[in-house]
Amino acid sequence: MDNQENAEPENKTKSENVQESNELQNENYVLINEDEENDSPVSSVSNEFIKNESCNSQNNQFIYDVIIIGAGLSGLYSAYYLTKKCNDLRILVIEGKDRLGGRTQSADLKCSEDGQKSKWDLGGQWVTDTQTHITKLLVELDLETYPQHIEGKKILETNGKMVNYNSSIPSVSILSLIDLQMGSMKISSNAKKISTIDPFENLNLASRLDSGNLDEFLLSKSFSSKSRSLLDPAIRTIFGVEASQINALFGLMYIKSGGGSLESLALSDKGCAQEKKVKGGTQQISERLAQIIKNNEKNKILLNTVLIEIKQDKEKICVMAKNLSGPISFECKKVISSIPINQYVHIDFDPELPIYKRHVFQFCQMGNLIKFIVTYSKPFWREKGFSGEVVSDGSVLWSKEWSNIEGVEIPKSGPIACVFDGTNDQGQAALVGFIGAKMAVEWTDQKDELRKQEVIEALVRYFGQEARNYLEYVEKIWAKEKFAGGCPTCNLSSSGVMQNYARAVREPFMNIHFCGTESATVWQGYMDGAIQSGERAANEVLYVLFKDDRSIDYDYENTFYFHNEMNRKNSISK
Repeated sequence: MDNQENAEPENKTKSENVQESNELQNENYVLINEDEENDSPVSSVSNEFIKNESCNSQNNQFIYDVIIIGAGLSGLYSAYYLTKKCNDLRILVIEGKDRLGGRTQSADLKCSEDGQKSKWDLGGQWVTDTQTHITKLLVELDLETYPQHIEGKKILETNGKMVNYNSSIPSVSILSLIDLQMGSMKISSNAKKISTIDPFENLNLASRLDSGNLDEFLLSKSFSSKSRSLLDPAIRTIFGVEASQINALFGLMYIKSGGGSLESLALSDKGCAQEKKVKGGTQQISERLAQIIKNNEKNKILLNTVLIEIKQDKEKICVMAKNLSGPISFECKKVISSIPINQYVHIDFDPELPIYKRHVFQFCQMGNLIKFIVTYSKPFWREKGFSGEVVSDGSVLWSKEWSNIEGVEIPKSGPIACVFDGTNDQGQAALVGFIGAKMAVEWTDQKDELRKQEVIEALVRYFGQEARNYLEYVEKIWAKEKFAGGCPTCNLSSSGVMQNYARAVREPFMNIHFCGTESATVWQGYMDGAIQSGERAANEVLYVLFKDDRSIDYDYENTFYFHNEMNRKNSISK
């Protein structure tokens, strides 16, 4: 950066004074104080946003070089990457919630009879060595992993019956096994032909898949009803929706990004998505990134700061938000937005986002997952020879009495899709599981106590009466999470709209760049995808700001601009 851009203006704008005077330190992160001086532009207004003179730059000076929307993994990694590459940049991160981490969240739960507590993850928790971006970052942050426990018998519950098995694949009839393997091979072979950078590169295949949903695709691959009873729980947990709600091209692109097979997404074997966990919980990743970002005094992170509008022209951007005190605005050169793509419909843009982006965003459906954690004084299931792993099609419903909540339908199926051994790195015992897709929809509005009772009774059915003697039960209903609306990822739910997906989620719009795990080309929907996309967006900003200054290191080949250039060349060569 040149000296003029680095210099601090002698007369600060109103929003600079607001930003500096409004900050309180809380566990190393910035919260906005409700008490302000009388001359503050936000103290005189409570309900209406003022587009004040902070939107006008003075002598080409900017309050921030880059503003990042969202303090989840993707947004924070963008800020971290930018700080590493150019510590002269002035970076602001704003987050609507009162915490860091996005779709990662760790909680202290009771782990012993005397009330001691330990950490467990209510959000994303698993990593694998094949996820190179998150693996590299964990090393940089000095965070360690430990393996997911998989030794012992597994349980399959389908059509009201339970069977035990010891391999990765459940014990089923030879015909069902052949059907399952042949179907999985067809999924993998089709996914292999799809580009995650340009899903329509294979035009004929993409057009055919884009015209239908994933359920139709699976039925066309001769999955029997028995095979589907194994497949559906995995899809509910991986996507958070039913197969019939997923655009087929989107679903196969998603599978391709995560290793190319359903097995790589569903299993806990080496190289698969549930292979390892992070010691001390995954929210530490965001906390450590934030601390490094804030070690540069030019940078700030504001929590409880809700984005309202982004207004831009060719030279600058004005970001308008609301905090605990009221409206507030900032000016910058570049914005990186890391919010989930289903949230863009709640943000005002001036000028408006292009129609191809809006068209894709309006057909995005966030997955619906409820994650529960049940802690115990010891892993009693291991003593019985069980791994703690369960796959269920929800065919068993325990409850006989219902709360008759007005407008709430009685569930038609049991809640659980899958269960894992959740014992943490300290050896404190827990079972962790998921209620997903249509089961989550049926169970979310039931009374909390009834939902908990159904889960505990299911665990008793799987592992015995000891499951009743839990220390603490906690659940996270991600559909109720502000500024996300669900978990684990946004899915494209309509047919015929995938042609512009890559552009919609990745192409910059004027001075706004986009990241977030939904825009990743590897391990989309996972923490690894969040990191990869954050790095891409940061490289785009560095390229635009410093393309004539090679003293700043950036990776042009890891930008949308390069990907778009290659796509054009490929189109011409064809």
